[in-house]
Amino acid sequence: MRCVLLLFLLCAILGSLELGARMLTWAGYTPSTHRLARDYGQLIRRGPEWIRFVPDDELSYRLRPGFSLTSSQGLGRTAHNGDGFRALSDFPPKTPNTLRICCFGGSTTYGVGVENNLDTYPAQLEELLEQAARNAGWDAIEVFNLGVGGYNSREILGTMARMIPALKPDVVLIQNAINDVIPRFYPDFQADYSHFRTNFSPLKLSLWHQIAYRSHAWLTLTHGLGWIRPLSLQSQTQRPMPPIADALANLEANPPTAFEDNLRTATALAQKAGAQVWLLTQPYLDIPTFVGPTESMRRLEGGYRNGLREHTIIVVALAAELRIGLVPLHTSMPRAQELFTDPIHMSPTGNVVKATQIAEAIGATLPKRMP
Repeated sequence: MRCVLLLFLLCAILGSLELGARMLTWAGYTPSTHRLARDYGQLIRRGPEWIRFVPDDELSYRLRPGFSLTSSQGLGRTAHNGDGFRALSDFPPKTPNTLRICCFGGSTTYGVGVENNLDTYPAQLEELLEQAARNAGWDAIEVFNLGVGGYNSREILGTMARMIPALKPDVVLIQNAINDVIPRFYPDFQADYSHFRTNFSPLKLSLWHQIAYRSHAWLTLTHGLGWIRPLSLQSQTQRPMPPIADALANLEANPPTAFEDNLRTATALAQKAGAQVWLLTQPYLDIPTFVGPTESMRRLEGGYRNGLREHTIIVVALAAELRIGLVPLHTSMPRAQELFTDPIHMSPTGNVVKATQIAEAIGATLPKRMP
């Protein structure tokens, strides 16, 4: 009888803890409780294939080949092809009569915040440049999206080294600046960014995990103790961020030389393959709607803006020095909230505006088809 009472009491205590944790989640006690419950719930329902990344021996991680996710609102489909890039089908072999443009970058190229592949800027650019390509003597045009969320200049360079020989592009577009600010926040800076990047490890779902991850109380407790991490890309592929004061001090102490070197090497790699190169700067929408809720977050955002400003200066200067194309989106993009989903990522409408500005910049200078 005593054992039954103890068991009943234990179940009542655990049930109360779970109910309390769920009430805190529903009440929005902290954003982290919402994210933990949402993301681990998705993991339970859809399995590890819900995670859109897989490990990569050289680049820490890459996009999961064959990933597909249809939005709950039916607004579109996010899909990766067999090559592990955002496309509805595999990249075809290069043909002599088709102009091929490859877009390299991070999340702003991949299209974070845009559910439909067709609403990304590379997809829009393909439509906008169709006539210009024909005017240059080509029968057709292909614009490939080779952006990977979170990639910095080193990982973009690695992607270019891997994909350019296979794809043989005629034009290469490169956009990245803000992801290279992050490594500068860390101590013991290394030019290959190994001081901040960690290897991506896929989560394993045992029977115990499938049970435990359903409990809001367990998620909250284990996260507080540091036993589990949020399922964000950053938490899975980066070392923990230093305290804000240290991060900002590191930013000043670590000059952006690695970013410039990687961009030079990337340009040389594309040119050696015979491609025309264009660098794209990165706009940043600094408005009250996107300001962080805490003083620490606002200070960190200031560090991002300062680092991005330094990198933008490098991009502009490098384009002039190397006599390659430049699309100055940091000055030309309208500062309208409906074009952005956050300070750097574009909405579907924003991607149309972005693609239009790129098309206007490069359309008249597309390589001519050789007879």
